[in-house]
Amino acid sequence: MLRPSVADIAFDAALFDALRAALARGELSPTRSRLSAPPRPLGEGDLLDLDRADARPRWRERGEAALGARKVAALILNGGMATRFGGVVKGVVPVLPDRPDLSFLAVKLAGVRAAGVPAVVMHSFATAAASGDHLATIGWSGVPASDRLEFLQSLLPRVLPDGTPLLSLPGAHALPDTTVYAAPGHGDTLRRVRDSGVVAELRARGVEHVLVSNVDNLGASLDPTILGAHLEAVEAGAELSVEVVPRAPDDAGGCVAEVDGRPIIVESFRLPPGTALDQYPHFNTNTLWISLKALERTHPLTWFPVERTIEWPGREDMSVVQFEQLIGQLTEFARTACLLVDRRRFLPIKTRADLAQARPAMAEIVRGVGLDPR
Repeated sequence: MLRPSVADIAFDAALFDALRAALARGELSPTRSRLSAPPRPLGEGDLLDLDRADARPRWRERGEAALGARKVAALILNGGMATRFGGVVKGVVPVLPDRPDLSFLAVKLAGVRAAGVPAVVMHSFATAAASGDHLATIGWSGVPASDRLEFLQSLLPRVLPDGTPLLSLPGAHALPDTTVYAAPGHGDTLRRVRDSGVVAELRARGVEHVLVSNVDNLGASLDPTILGAHLEAVEAGAELSVEVVPRAPDDAGGCVAEVDGRPIIVESFRLPPGTALDQYPHFNTNTLWISLKALERTHPLTWFPVERTIEWPGREDMSVVQFEQLIGQLTEFARTACLLVDRRRFLPIKTRADLAQARPAMAEIVRGVGLDPR
C-alpha cells in the first residue's frame, strides 16, 4: 500500500528552479504554448475505422492471442489533485448508488482481472493514501497480488505568476500539501513509469504493449478487437495508437489533427487564437495503446504553465501557476495511428452530475466485467 509523505515523492529541484526562472522571464506563457499555425483536420483516410466489418474478426483473433499470451498490461491514471469531486479522490467514488464496493478503481480493475493481465495504477501524492486504503479493502477486485503494480507521480511546488514559490510565503508550511504543491500533469506518467522501474518489470514479464486510460473512463476496456487493430498498426510502423471519437457539441478539450504531416493530439489551449475546436471533428479520448519500446525511451515533452485559483488564508482567491506536461504530446515523438472507436468507449466522468447521468451505462459496464450492479 502506498502511503507517502511529500518527502517521499520524486522532486527535481534543479528542474523546478529552471521552470520558475523561465516563467519569470516570460519564456513560459499561454501565448508561447500555442502552435504557430492551425493544424489540419484529419480526413477519413487518416483514421482506422474500427467498424470495418471485414477486418474485425482478424483483429479480434490477434487481440485475444496477445491477451492470452499476457503481452499486454493496463495502466490506470489515478493521479491529479482530487479536486473535482469536492476534495474526494475520484478513483474511490462509487459509480452506482449505495454500492461503495463498486468504485471507479474497482470496476476498472475487475476488467483487468477478467482479461488476466497485469494491472498498473498510477497515484499522485494527493490520491495515494485514500486509494491505497481502498485497494486493500476491495482486494484489487481480485487481481492477483503478482499482477499488481503501482507507482507515484512526481510533484512540483506551485508558484505565483512571477515565479515566486508559494512555499516561500508566510504561513505556507502550515497549509495542506495540496495547496502549495501540484502533480505535474499526466505527461509525468511517461517519466515516472520508467524511472520507477515499472517498465523494466513489465519487459521482464514479456509485456509488449500497455493500454493507458483515465480512472474515470470505464468505457476504455481491454477490448481484443481494438488491441488487434493496434497490433496491426504497430506492424505498419506505429508505436502508439490513440482512440478517437467523433466530436460531440459539448466536448471540450483536445482534438486530433495533423501537424507537419503526422497526426498528433492537440489540447485546445495550444490552438492559435481564433481557431475554433468545431473545425476539428475528431476528439481525443486520452485512451492510448503504447508499445513498451516507446515507454522505454525519454521524450522531450514541453512544460506548460497552467493557471489555477486557490484559497489562501487572509486573502481573496489567489492566482497561481503549476507546471504540467501532457501525455498526449507523446504523439509528436512516436509515430501514431488513430483508431476511430465507438463512442461508448468514451465515458468520462468529471463531475457528480456526469456520474448521475451515466448510471445506466455504468450498470451495463459493471455487468460486463462480471460484477453485480444490484
